[in-house]
Amino acid sequence: MLSEEYWTLAGPGTAQTRVLGSRFWATALPVESEEAIHALLEQTRKEHFDASHHCWAFVLRVGDELVERSSDAGEPKGTAGIPILGEVKRCEIENCCVIVTRWFGGTKLGTGGLVRAYSEAASLALDQAPRVLRRTGVVFRVQVPFELQSHVFHIAGKLGGVVEISAQSDGMKMLVKLSRDKTETFVAQLHEQTAGRLTAQEVGTWSS
Repeated sequence: MLSEEYWTLAGPGTAQTRVLGSRFWATALPVESEEAIHALLEQTRKEHFDASHHCWAFVLRVGDELVERSSDAGEPKGTAGIPILGEVKRCEIENCCVIVTRWFGGTKLGTGGLVRAYSEAASLALDQAPRVLRRTGVVFRVQVPFELQSHVFHIAGKLGGVVEISAQSDGMKMLVKLSRDKTETFVAQLHEQTAGRLTAQEVGTWSS
């Protein structure tokens, strides 16, 4: 189970380094899906069409799993994508993609030189990116007659939840946002305090 709190990027960070004539341009970006990452890579390839390599790595939350991928993009195996990924993991950043574009300068850097160059570029870009702590949880929907709505507000409030409401002809529809570790308590207290008249249906997740 993933933590309900995680650090991610609040915006992009960029950095440029040069090693023996080769130029490395790194960009660290917040992402929410693999589709968005593929779009960023395509955009980068178009913008820097004259570059030698576009190497990348990402760490992404997908459901209850953490997905990690990387690519050397034509560089010797293990000299680019894995070092970039290592920097993202070292910073403990999730939902993050780092792309490092290289323009070859005519001098081969060797395996160790490439690892150091890609690691440094990724690290500098991550250092330049602002960070933010995100929180996630579960959303419940509760159909509530008017005379029972105070129970939902009271229970959710004690558990640190947030309630959103919309009026209907026969009562209220309430969406209750809670941290996952409070959900069993919420469901049990709701049933107990309303003598089983109210039930909560899990309908999704939230993040902030």
